[in-house]
Amino acid sequence: MTPLIEPNGYHPQAIDLSIESDRYQFQLLRQKTPGERFAIAAQMIRWAKTVSLRGMRKARGDLAPEYFAKSILQEKWTPLLTPIGDAAMWIQDPGEIARILHSVFESLNISYYITGGVCAIAYGDPRTTRDLDVVVEVERSNIMPMVDQLESAGFYCPPGAVEDIRSGRARTLSVTHRQLILNADIVLNDDTAFDRSKMARRRLEAIGLDESERYWLASPEDLILAKLLWRQQSQSEKQWRDVLGILKVQGDGLEFAYLTQWAERLDLIELLDRAMRAAGI
Repeated sequence: MTPLIEPNGYHPQAIDLSIESDRYQFQLLRQKTPGERFAIAAQMIRWAKTVSLRGMRKARGDLAPEYFAKSILQEKWTPLLTPIGDAAMWIQDPGEIARILHSVFESLNISYYITGGVCAIAYGDPRTTRDLDVVVEVERSNIMPMVDQLESAGFYCPPGAVEDIRSGRARTLSVTHRQLILNADIVLNDDTAFDRSKMARRRLEAIGLDESERYWLASPEDLILAKLLWRQQSQSEKQWRDVLGILKVQGDGLEFAYLTQWAERLDLIELLDRAMRAAGI
């Protein structure tokens, strides 16, 4: 059942959650650091994956490894990935490959930022997410050094996807870590004013309890705008909840002049106004 959004009313994150409870939960979340909010989500992700694996083993018995390979992995990649007996490695959260990717990009002097669900968790409402979404500043003609480093770091880079990027047919390289069985979508930054602004405004943040481990994240304002664009195109409730979560947590700390300026340029001003009312701003 889809939650209804009142034109001028506060919108709880779930249909069965009262406004009072929702406000109280976000009051607590505002007191957490981005790393602490991600740690909450990481526990949720690991728990959900553990339950999923247990369910497979109970329902499939000796066929569980084969079922895992077909349902969780792309079957054509199975021979290239970790032995199926090590499927428990899949329980790790996306923070594990964020650490590896950060090292790869830094070694090549590649500017990047994390976006998508992991970024929304750090700035807003903790939830589960499967993949890590990363935007990188790399020319198509110079992608092979990055691919070589990724493969050396344990990632499988589909040759067809690499060729699609080099030829201009695609901008996204979906990679899978062979041992951790975790995915990341690496997107080449586009040459638009908004995309250049997002890269310029990225932030160095901790998304783990160790504050010394910091990664580049999209700014909360740019993530709101990006998710509103997705919401406008897809009517996705997940994107909408992420936007409200970020607005509720970040509140007065957001640069509203920047948000308004780009919302007008991107034809998102009505949707942004609606989101702000729904978030109690």
